[in-house]
Amino acid sequence: MNRSLVIITIAAALGLTACTSTPAPKPDDNATSTSTPQATVVTEVVTHTVTNPPPPPPAKPVIDSFGYGKLKLGMSRQAALDAKLIGPVLEGGKPTDACTLHEIIGTGEKTWVSAKGGVASIPFNPDMTSDGVGVGATEQKLKAEYTNLRPTGPNYSYVADADGNPAARFVFGVANGKLVAAFISRNDQDCHN
Repeated sequence: MNRSLVIITIAAALGLTACTSTPAPKPDDNATSTSTPQATVVTEVVTHTVTNPPPPPPAKPVIDSFGYGKLKLGMSRQAALDAKLIGPVLEGGKPTDACTLHEIIGTGEKTWVSAKGGVASIPFNPDMTSDGVGVGATEQKLKAEYTNLRPTGPNYSYVADADGNPAARFVFGVANGKLVAAFISRNDQDCHN
């Protein structure tokens, strides 16, 4: 019986080997030696993520002949308040006053607003301009950038016409070679001298 168990085990092992091995092809003596290229399949997966890039930041507002960005000379107090361009009335003023002083949001500067004529004047510093002129700049820088300056008085040093806006002018005060006042105002403003 032992012998039959050994024969069965050998037969099973040979059968398993026959099922799992691939016989090597026998070379044909008459055939020329050529190799068959193996086809290679390459799969490339490219993933593109499509997103909307963030919009560019809004353009920095600057002083021009009509105002500061969206804050325009002549704009009504209520329109400027509603657009969040100016803060509430400052320095003990009341909304019923003929002229009120307001902070220009985000600038550290204040603007006068007339009940009758709207935004009367807009003071500015160099950060609010495209040319670096404003309170704190040098008189030399002012003269280099504003070639149409005229002396004025008694409270200010120079005035310049606002290009393209005959209803406005730039006004500058100078002390010791530095600008101590710089603003654009309506020619007919009724809030200050």
